[in-house]
Amino acid sequence: MKTEICSCKGLNTNCKKCFGSGYIQSNTPQKKVGKQSDKKQNKKNQIESNIPDNIETLSKNEIEEIAIKIISSLDLKSKKQMQILNSIPFNTTTFRRDFGAKFEILESIEEEKQHLRNQLLTIDQEIVSKNYRFNFRFKHFLSDKDVDVTSNRHLKELIREYKKIKN
Repeated sequence: MKTEICSCKGLNTNCKKCFGSGYIQSNTPQKKVGKQSDKKQNKKNQIESNIPDNIETLSKNEIEEIAIKIISSLDLKSKKQMQILNSIPFNTTTFRRDFGAKFEILESIEEEKQHLRNQLLTIDQEIVSKNYRFNFRFKHFLSDKDVDVTSNRHLKELIREYKKIKN
């Protein structure tokens, strides 16, 4: 049960719904308190796999196409992460509070990247088991790096390293 404000807003002492209190009980269920953890669980469940169930029966070219698709997704997500990192002014003292939404986006992108890396590991194991030769090449600096969103020092170091490589 959820408590809602009555249409009379407590101004009518003879109201049949709220009896003058201004609050009524509704039949809609109350939302859960831990909705952030539910959102994270839903995001993890929503991430779909690029790897088919019958990976053992795929040819070398099909496996390479899947690997290239995963690598390009990783590169794209890494590029987006770097754009977000560059848009955060780390020289202020309140950047965590002021740009909290950006840090949440960074964290969700990192979770997606981790999922893609796990898929790439599965592809790599399949390539090794079939004795294929294929080298993974990432096009972006952050594609093969784990980004610790909670560490300011780590984020600043990543930005510095990226700028050194670009110059």
